[in-house]
Parts: sequence; structure tokens; C-alpha cells
Amino acid sequence: MNVACKYRVPSNIQRRIVHSSARKVFKDDLRAAAYKPELVERNSYDKWCKEERFNAAINSEKPVFSMVLPPPNITGKLHLGHALACTIQDVIVRRKRSMGQNVMWLPGTDHAGIATQGVVEKYLQSKQNLTRQDLGREKFVQEVWKWKDLHGDAICKQLRTLGCSLDWSRQMFTMDPRHTNAVNHAFIELFKKGLIYRKKSLINWCNKLQSTVSDIEVDKVELEGPTEITVSGYEKPVKFGLIYNFAYKVTGSDEELVVATTMPETMLGDTAVAVHPDDQRYHHLRGKTVTHPFSNKNIPIIFDTFVDMEFGTGAVKITPAHSKIDYDVGKHHNLPLHQVINEHGQMINSGIFDNMKRYDCRETLLQKLGELGLLRSVSAHKMSLPVCSRSGDVIYNLPKEQWFLSCKKLNRKAEELVKSGKLKIKPEKFTKNWLDWTGDGRDWCISRQLWWGHQIPAYRCKADKDVVWIADIDENEAKDKAAVILRTLTENIQAERDSDVLDTWFSSGIYPFASLGWPDLHSKDYQKFYPLSLMATGHDILGFWVHRMVILGLELTEKLPFENILLHGIVCDSKGAKMSKSKGNVIDPLDVINGISLDGLRKKTEEMCEKGILTKEEMGKAKAYHKSNFSNSNGIPECGVDALRFSIVSHDIRSHFVHFDVDLCHTNKLFGNKIWQSVKYTQLSFDKLKPIEEEINANDLTYFDRWILSRQAKMVDEVNSSMDDYDFHIATKSLKTLIYNEFCDVYLEATKPGIDNPNPKIGYAHAHTLSAVLNTSLRCLAPFMIYLTEELIPRIPAFEHNIVHNFKDGGTGLFSFPQYEDFKLWRNAELEDQVHKLLDTIFLVRQLKGFYGISNKVRPTVHLKSTDNTLLTDIVDNGTVFLNLTRCGKIQNGHNHGHKNFVSAVLNKDTTVSVELVADDVDSVIKSARTRLEKKVAKAEEAVLKYESKFASDKYRNSVSEITQNLDKEKYLDKKSELEQLKKLIQA
Repeated sequence: MNVACKYRVPSNIQRRIVHSSARKVFKDDLRAAAYKPELVERNSYDKWCKEERFNAAINSEKPVFSMVLPPPNITGKLHLGHALACTIQDVIVRRKRSMGQNVMWLPGTDHAGIATQGVVEKYLQSKQNLTRQDLGREKFVQEVWKWKDLHGDAICKQLRTLGCSLDWSRQMFTMDPRHTNAVNHAFIELFKKGLIYRKKSLINWCNKLQSTVSDIEVDKVELEGPTEITVSGYEKPVKFGLIYNFAYKVTGSDEELVVATTMPETMLGDTAVAVHPDDQRYHHLRGKTVTHPFSNKNIPIIFDTFVDMEFGTGAVKITPAHSKIDYDVGKHHNLPLHQVINEHGQMINSGIFDNMKRYDCRETLLQKLGELGLLRSVSAHKMSLPVCSRSGDVIYNLPKEQWFLSCKKLNRKAEELVKSGKLKIKPEKFTKNWLDWTGDGRDWCISRQLWWGHQIPAYRCKADKDVVWIADIDENEAKDKAAVILRTLTENIQAERDSDVLDTWFSSGIYPFASLGWPDLHSKDYQKFYPLSLMATGHDILGFWVHRMVILGLELTEKLPFENILLHGIVCDSKGAKMSKSKGNVIDPLDVINGISLDGLRKKTEEMCEKGILTKEEMGKAKAYHKSNFSNSNGIPECGVDALRFSIVSHDIRSHFVHFDVDLCHTNKLFGNKIWQSVKYTQLSFDKLKPIEEEINANDLTYFDRWILSRQAKMVDEVNSSMDDYDFHIATKSLKTLIYNEFCDVYLEATKPGIDNPNPKIGYAHAHTLSAVLNTSLRCLAPFMIYLTEELIPRIPAFEHNIVHNFKDGGTGLFSFPQYEDFKLWRNAELEDQVHKLLDTIFLVRQLKGFYGISNKVRPTVHLKSTDNTLLTDIVDNGTVFLNLTRCGKIQNGHNHGHKNFVSAVLNKDTTVSVELVADDVDSVIKSARTRLEKKVAKAEEAVLKYESKFASDKYRNSVSEITQNLDKEKYLDKKSELEQLKKLIQA
């Protein structure tokens, strides 16, 4: 092996490292034969917490990097959405720490009003057969606190399992007294400014929860036609997915207007019928009315452009009290609100139908319309059914007096900040969504009819018939203020506190600053860490949470709560389907970490069904999914935390969807084992080094030493630049390419002859390189694979002075993150290109041997015919490595002179490679292999053409999801690369 190749170390590197050491620094040996996550991950996290590694320093002079963890619900259980979000943030903050920044990553949990109240109600019903009404508000809230103390910290324990480096000394809960004080202060301040007000408006109502719910808590269930659905409070399922056509008689004539509805019972609250002003069929009805068949009242025929002339008869009923669209139309035309369904789902103000449950009323009403000769048809209809995501009950609209936050002025500020670039959103494609939210003129309904949450700090103050609402936490102060407004004495005021609570998103909206001590502006945490450096969260709550943090932060602190927003995708399964219980494709990340058998999955699913977490239908789908996806491996293999973390950010997190594949997790566990074995190999290699007196310097590095150092420098550059842009998939790919494909598969094999070489300098040059590359690459890997790198980096053997780089951690327990400036002098693009050609030649020889069944026990001769003299020289100079990597016996230059016992392949236009074929019947082996090869080529060509045809289709581009298109592109590129390789084998 020629170590004195033409690539000399640049003189500026030689000046930096004049004297190098051959004195070894041994570390503890790796005793385990293989990487075992359950052992490596066992105790590290507790040790880190005891060392207070994650605690931000209030008096540090280091540059600050601050984030808050989007607070998970106390009812929450770790799911892959949490795993994705927390891993992204943890990767960011761990790198920032290792770059010398004072990182504050604040953890907290959200009281989750609706979810928690629902969980505790179920708990009380199953354990004590009690409802919250049985207990009363005060005792029920006490029960919620008891439940929280017993179960509310489960999600935090699971975040610790994931290795999240959160500053637990600053942990928050959104019902802590400090946070409650901040919520009250925020409400009162916004009320004083005239931004919070009370009015009657149309809201989403959940009968089961007995509360308003926000739009985010309403799922749209798509029905293709008639579908029976179980509705709370009804013994029999209710049929949806039907459209009902009935007639209104034009007053004083036999003419009629036929209207269509999916909710016929709401016709009892109709206050108009609408047609389009351009609809020629109805011009003659301008100014006329129709007669309501049950109230006998005359209701107007109105003309409005919102009506679709092409739908049905072009005439639509208007029910302002029970439809948001109709409510807006009603305001425009000054129509009355006639409420006919109350908060208990019963009919009111409807004559003979009063007190009926709404769906019972539907049946009776349809019967009556039939008897009156007004029911025209009932037919199948595609529709979206609004369902409460918390309770599963069908949502309906009703008018109710509520508290609102006026958003118009606040939205203008938030819009301008994004347009001016002061507030940056990544990926930029979500800027449009932001502008849609800020352009929406609707105000935010912030009150909920729950018992668990922040009770609204406002009093209804009454003196005789006069009423005024006062925002205050103290009843006496509220009375004093009301007395001034109502011009009476305080003792004449009767005050009653609003029993409603605030929307959970309101308390979450002030979280970035309230969690740091606001409204105490002298709080050290508030002064040190606010505004935050970054807000990272899922794109699905950009409007519901991020937008609200911005508008509330601007108004209450006069500062942007953060200037940078990172939005990541939603987790889907390996086939690109969004994970949901209804699809049965939900995967528990703890099952991926610890592993679970197929039988274990079955039992777990059945237990979830018994507890009411899954329906029988959902259980069936989950079992089918498990059987379809995990039968081959008899369940989910144990992968460990590091493999899960590395896998979940190996996809573009900024895509709309991030797909998850258990197989990739297992592959990355094997990647962890590859790293483990490379450290063991390095330890063994150091053991083999014989003591020498000579100095080792950079000029002693071999061809492959310099190549891997150049590749390492490129990796460090790519990892830093991609992590700066949050392109973690590029960073992980770069790391895996270097460590797995280049360092382990090529470089380690290339060092084996050198470690045993009689010239000890070669072994020492390899040892210096092995140590430096492992140290550097594992420090780059550390934010992703936290436990494995913590275990291995201290065990990498080293020298007192490494000729490549000398790492120190300053006793902080943190590994400094490699920076390109320290490595760029090792970059050598020319050398990389030439080694790339040499490796392509090696891989081609391997392919030929594999395809023609040439055993590694047989050491065949390799013939090279090439006009590329540099390649030939490199192969000859590194012949020992070449033969070791190809498992061949001899290299010969020149053509094989047509010997039939050689098989050939074309590397490129300059080079042909031939490998000796040792077989009893050479012709038969070649013929059989060529036939197989031609079939593979034809199959690969067919697959490539199929993908290209698919990509050319407008229907495919417009209708197939982004994640599926990306997956198809990856498969296409893989198949195209495979085809190119196959063609190399067939061209010679």
C-alpha cells in the first residue's frame, strides 16, 4: 500500500500541527458485544437532571436561546405527534447548548378544559356512578384536582423517556396560581381597552358537554349517503346523509316555493326564504311572503346573491338562529332570530313540537309535512356532519350571549409584521394561511360553559333593572365600579360572578410571557428570556394558537413574543395516511421504543376497547392494521429512543405531512449497532498499535485517511447549514452517509491492512483518523441520538494531541458541536472525485460477483481496461485495500483478451471492468445470469415508465396528496438508479 501518495497536507495545516503525539489515551472498553438500547438508555436521563444540565442560568453572560414547549394536555398520553414535535425542539436546543448558548426550554402542561372535564366525568361515572351535577361545581373541581395530582404528570414522565432536555426547574401548569393571576390580569386589561366585550351571537353547541366549543374542536365527518350514527341521549341510531325537499305556499296563492334541507326540524325557526336576485323564475315574487305551515306566520321572500341558482330549485330556507351562514344573511336583511332548539337539544318556541328532542321532532315533523301535502321528497345526499372531537356528539348552532375578543385591530398589526418580514414563518408557504387568519374579520368567542378552567373574572352587576358587566377579580371592587357607572350607591348593587370559564386557547395565548413571570415586568426570567427565540409547533394550530400568541403578546407586552416561527407537518403512517383511531393505524411510540409482540398489540387493543378508548369498530380496524403491517416481524421490534428520534426527523419535517415507518426505526437501530461496532473496532485497533518514538504528523496520513477527513469536513458543513435551516432530513442523511456508507462500510475496511502493516506509522495515521472522525461525527449526531453518543463519545480512544483535531468539553458534560471553520482545510474535492471513481469500481466488481454468483471464498482476478490513468494509478497504489474491499485475489491492467471465463461491465466511457468466473459450465452460468438480468432490466424500465406516466397526469398532480407524491418520487429515483446500475452490467 503506497502511503506516500501525491496528496500532501497543505502547508497551513502543517503550521497548525507541527508536533503530533503518538501517546495513546485509553478509555473504558465497550464490554457488550452489540448495541442494546434498553441498557444504554437506562440511567442517563436521571444523571443529566441531577447534574442540572438542562437548567438555564439567570446570571450567565452566554448568548440566550429561549423556547417554550407547546404545553401538552394533562390528559395526554405520548403519541407520535408529541414525539415529532418534542424531538424537533430537543434537537434544536441540544445543538444550541453544545454551541455555547444559554438555553432555556420551558416545559409545561395545559389544563385542557374540555378534555380534562370529560375524562374526570367518565372516571367518576365508572368508579362512583356519579355525575358532576350530583357533586356540584365546587366538589367536582376538587375531584379534578385529585385526578390531576394522580394522573396529570404522565405525559411529562413520557417526555423524559423521549430524552427531552427541558428545564424542569421552570415547569408550569396553566392552572397554577401564578398563571391564573396572569390570565385574570390579561382579561381585565383587554376589557379596559374595550377589546373584550359581551354579546349574543351564534355558537357551536355540544349538547353532551353542555358547552360552546371552538371550530378546532369540531370534526367534519364526510357522509357519502344515508348513514346511521349513535347520538348521545337517543336509544336508536339517527340517520344522516339525507336531504329533504318540502314546499312553502306563497301567501294568498296556490304557488309554492320548494326548499331543501338536511335539518328539517330547523324549519320551525325559519324567518325567510331566499332566492338569487338574477333568478328569472322568481322576479315576480319580489316583496311577497310565504306562509309558515305550523306558525301560520308570513315570512318574507328575500333576494340575495349568496344563493346558488343551480342548486335544487334555487330557493333556500333561512334559519338565522341555527345556521352560521343564515345568521350572517339574517343580519344583512334585519331578520329576527327565532330559536327553536335549546341547550338540552329540545324543541322550544315551536307550538305542538315543544319539549320534543330534536331528532324525535324530526320524525314527527316529516310526518306532519306529509299529511299537509308539503313534503316533496327524501333522497340520499353527500354531506359534512359536524361532530364534537371531544365527546362525539353532533354539533348544532344556537344563539347565546358570550364573551368575545375584538380581533380586527390586533389582526392588522399581526398581518403587517409578517408582510414587513419582522415576523418570519418557515416554511414560507404558510404565510398565506397567516394572512387568511389575520384577514378574517370575525371576533373570537372566548367563553365556555365548563366547570374546569379559568373562571371569567367578570361580574354581572345589577341595580333595579339596570345591568352592567364589570371585569374584576374582586366582588367589592366590581360593585364600586358598577355604582359609578349606574350612578347609585354600592350597597344597591347586586353582583354575581360569571360562571363560565375562558377558552383554553386564551390562557395558552399568553403562555410565552405568563410562563416567564408576566405581569411582573421585573421578573428575572421575563427580562432574561422574553421575547422567545423561536416558536416551533405543528402547522395545524397556526391560527388557533400561534396567531393568538402573537396578537395577545403584542397587545399585552408591546413586544412580539417571538420573531421566528417553525411549523412542522402532521404525522402519517408509512403509506401516507393520517393516523387516527377510525383508521386503526395509530402507533404508540412507547411500543416502538420498547417493542411489543403481535399478541401484545392484540391484548392492548382489546383493553383499550374495554376502557371505552376505542369502539369495537375501531378495535377491529386496529387489529387488521397490526396484522397487515407487523405480522412478518411478529409485532414491533424494540428500537429504542435514539432510533425513534433519528427516524422521525429523517423526513422533511416542513412538509405538510411527515410519514412514519417502523421498519425505518429498526433500520436505524441497526445503524446504532454499526456505530457501536465501529467504536469497538477502534478500541481494538488502538490495542494493536506498538509503541514508537517517532512523531506522527499530518504528512503520514494515507490516501483513504485524507479522503474520509475531506468527506467529514463536507458532512460538518452540510449538517450545520441544514440544521440552521431546520432541514433535519438533510442533516440525518449526511450523517448516515458519512458514518454508515463511507466510514463503516469503506474506511474501516480500508484500515484493516494498514493497522497490521509492518510500517507502524500507517497504523498510527489510521488510528488518529479513526479517533477524530468518530469524535466529530458522533458530536454532530449527538442532538439526534442522545443516549448512544453519550455512551460512546467518552469511550473513543484518543491521543494526547490528535493530528486532526483536539476536542475538549471543559468538564461541562456537554460535547461541543463541530463547526466547519475547524475542518474546511481538510476539504479536497479533487481527491473526493477520484476516490469516488475508485469506489464505483469496487462496487461494480462486487455487483458482478454477486450477480454471477462468484463466492468470496474464491479470490478471482480483476481485469481493468481504462484510459483513465489516474484511476488506474490510484487502484494500483491502493491495491491491498482494493482487493480487501472486493474480496479478489489479483489486479491486472488491460483487456482480458476475450477469455470466456471473464464477465464484464461498463463503469463509464473510459473504463471496463472484468472479473474472473470460475465455474464448471461457464456458458450456462453466463446465459442464465444474462436472462435474469434482462428480465430485471425490463421490469425496472416498466416501473420507471409507469412512474413517469403517472407524474405527467394532471389528475395525479391535482388530486394525490403531497406526501404520496413525495413518496412516489423517492421510489422513482430509486428505481431509476437501479435501472442505470443494471444497464452497466448488461452493456459490456
